[in-house]
Amino acid sequence: MNGYKLIIDTARRFIGCIGVVSICGLATAAEVSGTVSLDHHGLSSLKTGVPSHVISVALIPGQGQLVERAATREQKIEIRDNRMHPSFLTVQKGDRVEFVNRDAVFHQLFSLSRGEPVSIQLGKPGGQRASRTSFEFKEPGTTHFFCRIHKKSYARIDVVDTPYLQAIQPGQSFHFAGLAPGKWKLRVASAAAETQWIEVRALTSPPPLHLTLAYRDSVNGFANPEMQSDIEQLFR
Repeated sequence: MNGYKLIIDTARRFIGCIGVVSICGLATAAEVSGTVSLDHHGLSSLKTGVPSHVISVALIPGQGQLVERAATREQKIEIRDNRMHPSFLTVQKGDRVEFVNRDAVFHQLFSLSRGEPVSIQLGKPGGQRASRTSFEFKEPGTTHFFCRIHKKSYARIDVVDTPYLQAIQPGQSFHFAGLAPGKWKLRVASAAAETQWIEVRALTSPPPLHLTLAYRDSVNGFANPEMQSDIEQLFR
């Protein structure tokens, strides 16, 4: 009789463990997905020469959501032909970005942001002065980098407090999986368009979102790096 009771208790504990595992699995099976397009005000990019622009998609934890931070990463911006490449990056708070001079001329970089301003000179590759430097971004926000010598040299770096980051081309899909179900906030941005903040809910197999960012041009004061002649139009 005692042996039979032991078998029953063991079976109940096993079933209970399966239930806990199933619940935990469901708790992390939620996802958020969709596509993002750019609205060129009804103009065809093939006719107007409008270039393709990277779109940054960041999923921000909602109130009460616990997210494990990703390891610190380092990204790179190279200066070639007196321009910064890429000219738009989104990084996680705490990440580092290295600026590397590939030109045979000096560059004097400075920044505009709410945080502490940066001013540094990058030497020629192989010269006596350092041709590269890196910055750690500790606070969320946007920093604009310029060169005092070359007016078309520009880069924008957005910092967000989340490890859920994806960079896509217009019309491409984004997908965040393995999320805790509940409310999140989606940040969608492009250097050539507006920035949108959208409240979303992570669910199991949710319908995909279809988002559109309004394209900005130099006529109405918005940033289009390929269509203006002066760096001031990039930043106004």
